[in-house]
Amino acid sequence: MREDLNKEGYSKEEEYFNKLNRELIQKLKKKDAAEKPDETEKAESPGKDQP
Repeated sequence: MREDLNKEGYSKEEEYFNKLNRELIQKLKKKDAAEKPDETEKAESPGKDQP
């Protein structure tokens, strides 16, 4: 019985941290996606001015 509780506890802990990690990854991906267009525009601007 005690082993079952330990396994259940670890399972819940793992589930909790996996959820936090997924949320953090999603947040960082959104942040990265928001910053990338700025970098693309800066990189393209000098090329547009040159003939």
